[in-house]
Amino acid sequence: MRKAGQLRLVKPYMVAVQSNNVSAVNEALNEIYVEEEDYERLRESIDLHDSFDQIGLAQKIEKHELVEMRRVAAYIYKKAGKWKQSIALSKKDNLYKDCMETASQSGDHDLAEQLLVYFIEQGKKECFATCLFVCYDLVRPDVALELAWLNNMVVFAYPYLLQVMREYTGKVDEIIKDKLEAQKEAKAKEQEEKEVMSQQNMYAQLLPNALPAPPMQLALTAPQTMGGMPLMPPFGMPPMGGY
Repeated sequence: MRKAGQLRLVKPYMVAVQSNNVSAVNEALNEIYVEEEDYERLRESIDLHDSFDQIGLAQKIEKHELVEMRRVAAYIYKKAGKWKQSIALSKKDNLYKDCMETASQSGDHDLAEQLLVYFIEQGKKECFATCLFVCYDLVRPDVALELAWLNNMVVFAYPYLLQVMREYTGKVDEIIKDKLEAQKEAKAKEQEEKEVMSQQNMYAQLLPNALPAPPMQLALTAPQTMGGMPLMPPFGMPPMGGY
């Protein structure tokens, strides 16, 4: 059908089976959407079905007449992790918000700071200030302050710097709080141990001193007699002689 140029005739069928995420179907539908300049359907197809030549499609539409189609190309580059290509394409169409979002999602410090430099070079002070917040976690405070100071844009960096100071102060306060609580717990534990030792010593003082054992005495007595005759020893004992 593609060779005959009749892809549109089977479009309803392909839409119905696209959920299977077959590469040939996805690429055929994407081709139809490009021809129809239906960028909304194209983007939806890209989001839901990823089995197709992503870079090939991006290269095909990155020079399209419609800005929204070129924007889809930048979006495809971003999804594919081609951050620099995506940002470069967005810059050409002055899609600065897309540039910031792509830089933020990249997680690349250098890429975010390079975008700040670009906004400075273009005289986009508001974009510079906005980018500081969109890429907040990627921009190093010393770099932001240096760029702002060297280019007379400190006023535009104030909101970002205030937020950084507030965050750092909060972290320091939290550390101090944790340290004080740890010291308080340590003192309470030490005091508890002292009280236990004090009670043990008090109980020891209340107990009476141990009495000495009575001395053992060995008394030798003459055997008793009965009628002048010595008593018979118990059964099994040898008779005792007289003294």
